[in-house]
Amino acid sequence: MKREKLSLQNKIDLIRKNLSNRDSFTISDVESILNEKKSTLYWTLWDLSQKGYIHKIGKGLYSLQEKKRDVNPALSPLSEKILPILRQSGYQFFISGLDILSIFMEHVPESYPVLLFVSNYSIEEVNDLLIKKNIATLIRPDIKNYQAFRQLPSVGELVLINHTNEFSYSSNGLASFEKAFVDLYYEVTRRQYPLAIQELVKIYNNMRRRISVNTNRLIKIASRKSIHYDIRYIVENKFISEKAKEFVKILKT
Repeated sequence: MKREKLSLQNKIDLIRKNLSNRDSFTISDVESILNEKKSTLYWTLWDLSQKGYIHKIGKGLYSLQEKKRDVNPALSPLSEKILPILRQSGYQFFISGLDILSIFMEHVPESYPVLLFVSNYSIEEVNDLLIKKNIATLIRPDIKNYQAFRQLPSVGELVLINHTNEFSYSSNGLASFEKAFVDLYYEVTRRQYPLAIQELVKIYNNMRRRISVNTNRLIKIASRKSIHYDIRYIVENKFISEKAKEFVKILKT
């Protein structure tokens, strides 16, 4: 018997009607409701999760309710020091990178450079303010700066000041998890920030396990740094066939 084609809205309506009283559900649960082929079902669930209708909370496990973000950043001592200074200054800013994401690390470094983003119009003033507080800073670090300061014994006690006009993905001086990951990914892969790529992978995997990561937001934020192809590849990795990965690998050689 030919299956009736349903719109995405029809599908989520059916799922809500049958599974609204459950905290979570599996692929098999949805299969019995939508009567779709397994290959089609995977894409349906992916599409629904991307559009925020459902939320992936584990391997093959979904929920109609977004997972609560019951985790808070654990700031480094240096960030704990500069945060009240900048909040009282009145300047627009936010701290990003490892300070926001260290809670997803198994082994947090004793110290690391702080990623600070400041409004284009006040970057010099913020720099002067921190210097007066005896805090080492570096404005708009590029790859050469990183290579140089990595040789310093006090590399962790350094604030890297970056300019920005985008404050949509921060609150009360702290970046969102998605923003922090994109910023850290950019610094590690484009500017040689002193963090192993393997650690970045672990951070991402732990984020996906512990909180509901907004993948659409990740890609949107990444587009501002022109690294959306990287982030989209990471986010959609599980849907890419091994043959496609092999093809890309050959293209790069």
